[in-house]
Amino acid sequence: MDNDNALLDNHIDDHVDEEIKQCFDEKNHRSFFVFAGAGAGKTRSLVNLLKYLEDNVSEKLAINAQKIAVITYTNAACEEILRRTDYNPIFSVQTIHSFLWELIKELQHDIKKWLKDNLLSEISELEKQQLKGRLGVTYDKRAKKLEEKRKRLEKIENVKKFIYNPNGQNIGYDSLNHAEVVKMGSEFIMNKIIMQKILISKYPILLIDESQDTKKELIDAIMVVYDNYKDNIIIGMFGDTMQRIYLDGKENLENVIPKYWIKPNKIMNHRSAKRIVELANSIRKNVDGKAQKYRSDASEGNIMLFICDKNLNKAEVEKYVLNRMAEISKDDKWLIDTKKLILEHHMAANRLGFKDFFTPIYNVEKFKNGILDGSLTQIKFFTSIIIPLVQAHKFNNSFEEMKIIRKYSPILSKKNFNKDTKCQKETLQNIKQSVNELYKLWNDGKEPNCIEILKNVEKSGLFEIPDKLKDILVNGDLNEEESAMRQALLASFDEIIKYNEYINGNSEFATHQGVKGLEFPRVMVIIDDEEAKGFLFSYEKLFGAKEKSDTDIKNELEGKDTSMSRTARLFYVACTRAEKSLAIIAYTENVDKVRNTLTDNNWFYNNEIETINNENII
Repeated sequence: MDNDNALLDNHIDDHVDEEIKQCFDEKNHRSFFVFAGAGAGKTRSLVNLLKYLEDNVSEKLAINAQKIAVITYTNAACEEILRRTDYNPIFSVQTIHSFLWELIKELQHDIKKWLKDNLLSEISELEKQQLKGRLGVTYDKRAKKLEEKRKRLEKIENVKKFIYNPNGQNIGYDSLNHAEVVKMGSEFIMNKIIMQKILISKYPILLIDESQDTKKELIDAIMVVYDNYKDNIIIGMFGDTMQRIYLDGKENLENVIPKYWIKPNKIMNHRSAKRIVELANSIRKNVDGKAQKYRSDASEGNIMLFICDKNLNKAEVEKYVLNRMAEISKDDKWLIDTKKLILEHHMAANRLGFKDFFTPIYNVEKFKNGILDGSLTQIKFFTSIIIPLVQAHKFNNSFEEMKIIRKYSPILSKKNFNKDTKCQKETLQNIKQSVNELYKLWNDGKEPNCIEILKNVEKSGLFEIPDKLKDILVNGDLNEEESAMRQALLASFDEIIKYNEYINGNSEFATHQGVKGLEFPRVMVIIDDEEAKGFLFSYEKLFGAKEKSDTDIKNELEGKDTSMSRTARLFYVACTRAEKSLAIIAYTENVDKVRNTLTDNNWFYNNEIETINNENII
């Protein structure tokens, strides 16, 4: 390919940005769905459109007190879009939950009525299940749920104002949970004409990023709004149905898009090396048949599949693979800078060494979201105060130490800090003594557990301990949540440091799902169904080590989603995070079947598959 043709080829998708800009022609408004596969520059197209709208329609919108709504999947994505548009207030960039709450939060009377009706419906369903169910663990869990819902129903009658925090736990009687906000908000939009009018009057332009994973209830509601007010709103969706990895996304999204929307297709992968793009095309060939092109200047790239028995020493296997990839790709950075993708968070906890802290909390349903996003009040006490304080001390940063103490210690609050100079001096001496007593817990190379730290702080009064943590320090009966938290906090403080690094994205591990939209030069995809303990995905079935279930076969015949189709999409997402080289480790109960299946599928060449056994890793 000569240079001019190469340049033309690399810009083959430029027409897409121009097509979607034309949708905002005053004489010919159109809505649109932009299909953009992995590495196609979906966010770049979205930001380019926003900058175009800023130049061409923002003044008119501002006069009418209107904004352009952008809905995306994560807070990180929101921040990225806001940053790239210079935080222009004409754009309302929000997650799904934030967007819906902003629309409905003033409808307090409607919220109360919906919540009561919904609770009555849930209670009725649980009561029916109890009548049919047998005594046992499941029966007891339902009984507990029933008690909680009845108690909540009784309490909400006196709630004056319902609250909701899109990034919090929302556990009070006056709080709505995440699922309720999505269900309620979507129903209000779908069924209340006044809500539809509010939406189009506030946001005559609505853009949805990662539309394949947007809650299906919201997609359905937005389609109703469009049907009713298509002349008053422009809807733009960006996404890739192959990257739908959450069950609450809309199945077969492309099929519900109206025929008269424009549907431009971005086919270039600007991210990955040639061999990685070829693998991605092979994975999705039997799903939707869509294929991407790699750039003319893309490197060849390396991919390797390492198959090994599930009972091998995993630490040794993964160390071996890093060394092999450094050798194969002639890139020593495999040894120091590789993103390792695991299926479940507890797999990272096992490998990084914080499982004793993480597992008890993660096993409590009420704590699950909070432990994964770092928002649990009990844990934030350590991550926001104790960890920064101890690390400041470790690096002899007395300025940072004092900054933390001034910010969080009740002793230095205006209410408690005496203006008398002598008293002030004594107070500061007492603080210094309290801090030194805390640091002594690490003397002689010791590593205290979190309970020991709590007791030390409680005794000195250096910081205010959250009530939920005070409860677990008191001797007496503990409920399920308190017992789990106490068990977790008996773990070494070093574990909570490792956990904090992981959830903040500062470790080499991440989940297959959690890296959607991100990219890394070197990626190791770790596949281990047994360790993952999940039921929604099955790499063993996708790779041929296990037979399809009767349910899989039935769902396939009916055109429904199966564990295999979900897994294929997840595998596609994980593999396409890699820019230069990719290693896949498949722990399996049948090495030969995996090799044969993946060779027959033409996903890998023979020289790209290596079987690992004990002889390799010794």
